[in-house]
Amino acid sequence: MYEIPKIATPVVINLVNDETISGFIWLTENFISSTGEARIEALLNQDEDRFFSFQSDAGAFRLINKQHVTFIETETDDTEIISRSTISPTTMVAHFVNEQTLFGMIYPSLPEESRVSDFLNLKSDFLVVYRQQKKIILNRNLIVYANAN
Repeated sequence: MYEIPKIATPVVINLVNDETISGFIWLTENFISSTGEARIEALLNQDEDRFFSFQSDAGAFRLINKQHVTFIETETDDTEIISRSTISPTTMVAHFVNEQTLFGMIYPSLPEESRVSDFLNLKSDFLVVYRQQKKIILNRNLIVYANAN
């Protein structure tokens, strides 16, 4: 039987029901950047499937419904984005439907994406912000409102 090699990427998933689960999302090589950065947001945005595979720290395999993920915390730091960014970052506080809040730094790639409104109106459902130098992937569909600081 042929198997596609996958790389375990450690994450903490925050769900709309306020459950937080630690474990691994398994990514194929096409979701790893040339510098080794896991691109979980690319998996979540490109795939039309509603569920993605996840293995909890306890070893249990789950299929997680993307629509119920408020945000995903990763171990990826902001080194790569800072080295590529020529535009000053913007801060934002996202307020989710379950009353969770998330402060984050937005690193725009284009000047026309430098405002929080531009960022939130991008076509992707899962967007990247950085909190305490760590990459966070948020589900913009579950944001009720955001404050631009």
